[in-house]
Amino acid sequence: MSRPTVLLLHAMPLDERMWEPVREELEHAGYDAVAPPLPGPEPLRGLDTWARRVLGLVEGAFVPVGSSMGGYLGFELWRQARERVAALALIGSRAGPDSPEQRAARDDSVRVLREQGVEAFWEGMAPNLFSAATDEAIVEEARRIALEQPVEGLVATLETLRDRPDSRPLLPEIDVPVLVLVGEEDAVTPPAEARAMVEQLPDARLLRIAGAGHLLAVEQPGELLDALLPFLREMEP
Repeated sequence: MSRPTVLLLHAMPLDERMWEPVREELEHAGYDAVAPPLPGPEPLRGLDTWARRVLGLVEGAFVPVGSSMGGYLGFELWRQARERVAALALIGSRAGPDSPEQRAARDDSVRVLREQGVEAFWEGMAPNLFSAATDEAIVEEARRIALEQPVEGLVATLETLRDRPDSRPLLPEIDVPVLVLVGEEDAVTPPAEARAMVEQLPDARLLRIAGAGHLLAVEQPGELLDALLPFLREMEP
């Protein structure tokens, strides 16, 4: 039996390049790792639409590894193809939908993007993404990637996240191993939310990473790999 493909699902407002150090190490360890851009070549809306496209990129069993919005897509992949999901890793993510206040904030961000551009959007978002100890070079590289994203792609992403379904009812049904990682200083999806998810999942473990904020794969890829690789090896025949 071959190893499942590792499907690396990135956070907003970055793209698949945020996974480069992680993907290189996974491939070095012998795993096939696929990191698709989201929402994709066209600014399509809806996690259901994204999931159908992503499912066409991989064959057989896979392990979604989702950072923030990538975790939301991981839940949708479970809805559409649970028989192919060998395990699931959720990093700085949550199962619940946006609150009314969060939905309004998404709409405000859309207005900023269209009226002021990507840089203003990034400047408003960035303070919540990193821990205080994150190296400035890491923040600057993330900024560079964010500023290269097309406005309409980010708008489609924000509207997709705003309208995503509530995945909390799915949690008791997810009967594969789940790894939940969260930064101790994550201001977007705090550790309490990660713990609440784990309490509803049948086979889950929670790891809290000291000194990390919301973008764990960017801030501390080594710590992420130290948790992810042993988890993946448990899936081997």
